[in-house]
Amino acid sequence: MENPKRIVAHGYDIINQNYLNLIDSMGPTVRDKYLNIVEKNLPKGATILELGCGAGMPMTKRLTGHFRMVGLDISKEQLSLAVKNVSKAEFILADMTRLPFAEGQFDAVAAFYCITHVPREEHIGLLNEIRRVLKPGGLLVVTMGRRDTPGYVEPDWLGAPMFFSHYDGETNTRLVKEAGFNIICADDEPEQEFGEPVCFRWIVASKV
Repeated sequence: MENPKRIVAHGYDIINQNYLNLIDSMGPTVRDKYLNIVEKNLPKGATILELGCGAGMPMTKRLTGHFRMVGLDISKEQLSLAVKNVSKAEFILADMTRLPFAEGQFDAVAAFYCITHVPREEHIGLLNEIRRVLKPGGLLVVTMGRRDTPGYVEPDWLGAPMFFSHYDGETNTRLVKEAGFNIICADDEPEQEFGEPVCFRWIVASKV
């Protein structure tokens, strides 16, 4: 298999606007539930790192109304859209498994619909990196897989090949806890993608 991260970066470079259409098709219900959790649990002006921010819509843009936002993504084309869509955030092109930030820099880390694109063998290291850059007691809001899925490439996902990889929901919850987080909630949330059912494990946790 070609380098999975190269597949993801190239795929998101190609699909750009198609992904925004997908997010729109899912509707606001589940997404808004977890954005509300972020807004209710952090003071205004807190600093949030959003992993896999994509084009910055609608999550990054909404959170900039209350917080200082730093968005990180592996796709250059997605970040080009993000800069146009969200003028008040800072955007960085990088691999989320190697965060270019100092220890204890952020009040919260949000990762919506993106960790399932990272090879699951790297999820433990990624969670450790997230914990490293969070302040003590910092908040984590993350979307992870619900079913056990070894790495595979879907040949045509929104117009480009795309890599997916994740553990089952219970394993993901355990990995977050073992990485040094207190689990606040971990729930399977069904959604629709262009009318097709999907389900993710949504985890909210705080750094111990």
